[in-house]
Amino acid sequence: MYTHIYIDYRARDSINNMENMLYEAAAEGDVSALQMLLWDDKLILDRVLSRCFTETPLHIAAMLGHREFVKEILSRKPEMAKELDFRKSSPLHLATAKGHVEVVKLLLSENPEVCLFRDADGRNPCHVAVIKGHTQVLKELVQAKPEAARAEIGGGNILHLCVKHYQLEALEFLLDMMGDDREFVNYLDNDGSTILHLAAADRQVEIVTLTLRKSRVELNMVNSYGFSAQDIALAHGRRHLKDIEIQESLEQAGAVQPSLRGKDQTVPVELEKNSRRHKPKREKNWLEQKRGTIMVVASLIATMAFQAGINPPEILFKENEKIKDRGDITADFINIISVSFYASACIILLLISGIPLRRRFFMWFLMVIMWVAIITIMIAFDRAVHILAQSARTAMLGGYFNFGVAGTDFVLVLIFVHTLRLIMKMVSCVRRRIKKQRSNLSSSMRQNIV
Repeated sequence: MYTHIYIDYRARDSINNMENMLYEAAAEGDVSALQMLLWDDKLILDRVLSRCFTETPLHIAAMLGHREFVKEILSRKPEMAKELDFRKSSPLHLATAKGHVEVVKLLLSENPEVCLFRDADGRNPCHVAVIKGHTQVLKELVQAKPEAARAEIGGGNILHLCVKHYQLEALEFLLDMMGDDREFVNYLDNDGSTILHLAAADRQVEIVTLTLRKSRVELNMVNSYGFSAQDIALAHGRRHLKDIEIQESLEQAGAVQPSLRGKDQTVPVELEKNSRRHKPKREKNWLEQKRGTIMVVASLIATMAFQAGINPPEILFKENEKIKDRGDITADFINIISVSFYASACIILLLISGIPLRRRFFMWFLMVIMWVAIITIMIAFDRAVHILAQSARTAMLGGYFNFGVAGTDFVLVLIFVHTLRLIMKMVSCVRRRIKKQRSNLSSSMRQNIV
């Protein structure tokens, strides 16, 4: 028995030593050592794949640029090209980051789909190539998998990445390849800005000139704040030579001055869709914040109402001559607490039911129910204290009534303000509809006259 255990330990140590030798061979790029290890143990690469939690020998060889070693592994285990390390980086990510063009070619020839893989930072190899400034690697990647260059990154696309990292050569290559694609070159980031907005904001004259010369970028496109690239350039003034050059370049290309640009400026359909695509993100964040807040408050109110419902104040059930209409007050208290509890429970059920409450209308509906729950719990508290005031000396509770009146007044003011807001919104909607009908009528009359 002990002999078998001793043999197992020796076998395990031998396997661990061979795996360590494999990683050392990968670091050195020693192909002959790899071949000898495979001769001794044909399953060593399979064993590494099954036990690896950090990185494979292919990751190490690709990162260090050992082309022949990479070629030898791919010839024996081509599926290793798709393996990811602890940061979700493939061997292609690491070879790209180091700028090893020949290794990149080998990996692409084996599996070009790896171009679409994203690491822990959401970057595919094309994004990594731009950030590191390896334009030759970028060319190989885009030619092997063009759709990888169109992938979104950080709320923008790869062109935004070129501008942020001032990669002029990479930008020129991408514009040469896809500059005629209006949707690609006019892609909007989270602020609704195109690459022209970013370049004008950073005073990048070369990028502005290159973008205007080699792409179909929209000159008068406005971002989420209502500014065009020309607006941003003019905001810098003419104190710097770069500002003057950017303003003149935009003006020569046909950019409209802010004073001449009308509010009804037409925007291409595909760009308008692109702009609308980013607006729901802010609305979604707003809805998620409201959703979480309403859930917490509803849970607290439901807990309080439940406790008050199953453990009401003892004074409600005691005989006391000072309390007038005790039966009616007790029934009112229980009914009000029940309304508060069920309103809160309905809110919780709606939020956890899986119904996609992603529109403001539904969230306002939930808030109205929340108002009912809060106001009823306030009324219940007021009734309970009123009973205590009748059974005890009222002088001790005089301060409470002042707070109660102030709280009631505050609720009434809030209701009045929200009612006024609702009326104003309804009036503005009616006005817009009437204005639209008049404009349609006037346009039809002009067409008839013509």
